[in-house]
Amino acid sequence: MQFTRRTLLKVAGATPLVAGFGAMPAYAAEGYAHNKLTLLVPFDTGGSADRLARAIAQFLPSELGDTPVTVVNRSGGSGTLGFTWFSRQKDDGSIAMVAPINPYLISAVLRGQGGLKWDDFHHINGQWQDYYVVLVNKAQPYETLEALLTDIRANPGKVSCAIIPGDGGHLSAVIMLEKLGIPKDNVNWVTYDGGGPMRTAIAGDQATMTFISALGSNVISDQVRPLAVYREERDDARWPAPTINEALKPLNVEVPVLAADLRCLSVQKTFVEKHPEVYAQLVAAYRRMLDRQDFRDFVAKGEIGGDWLGPEATSASLQKSYAIFEQYFSQL
Repeated sequence: MQFTRRTLLKVAGATPLVAGFGAMPAYAAEGYAHNKLTLLVPFDTGGSADRLARAIAQFLPSELGDTPVTVVNRSGGSGTLGFTWFSRQKDDGSIAMVAPINPYLISAVLRGQGGLKWDDFHHINGQWQDYYVVLVNKAQPYETLEALLTDIRANPGKVSCAIIPGDGGHLSAVIMLEKLGIPKDNVNWVTYDGGGPMRTAIAGDQATMTFISALGSNVISDQVRPLAVYREERDDARWPAPTINEALKPLNVEVPVLAADLRCLSVQKTFVEKHPEVYAQLVAAYRRMLDRQDFRDFVAKGEIGGDWLGPEATSASLQKSYAIFEQYFSQL
């Protein structure tokens, strides 16, 4: 779109970075177009999206001319209540959203919840990309994914799996079973409201296995055994396990590598269209924040993502996940 290119050119031109961040556009010193910016998190406090939003709220004000940035939590329905509330706010740049768009907004849209439409949202940046890891408790006898799947096939109902209903881990597990021709009813599905309770369950051997976001699950690494990671390449520094398709190779199947939570800074699409100057101002300030050394040190210490993908790469990643969800969602 011609508009998008013009806007991105304005943003790129507004963010020359030099030592000390002296080369800021004039409007940064004058303050943001609004007297405050609200960041909506559609989940409870303490979760990954909330931690990310509060990191942004701590460092972004100084890049917006000391404009206050506050975090508001509106949880419920696996993010749906918050997504719906956000979509009905003023589209003038006074509010933005920090949320794991993949999988929760994707799931809400495909379920037809809250009247949400995929194209009503614009995702400035996927700042924190996660991936799934298949874990079992160390007390379990399974040393490989092949051994676990063999037992699931041979002994229906024996193996339990901790899941968040409808999320990417749940979908990844169902797709894997479908590819192997194993009825999903062979697994006893145990549902949880978030990653924290799931980690507690698998660490306490209350469930046989889980498909869970890898980053942050290191807190239970002493209690669990990784059997596979949902990546194209291994990540042995965090989880010493084969990639999912390496682990499935002895069984002669391959599965799509569905990305885990992509936590994004998002706005209403109509805001981008109606107020390109304010949009450019917000993105320029956010870009400067991401490049600040104190911010990078802060997120590294807190194990919070701090990447810049940009709107196009973020959209491409989300669209790929959306297509996989759309193809298999009826199986959940």
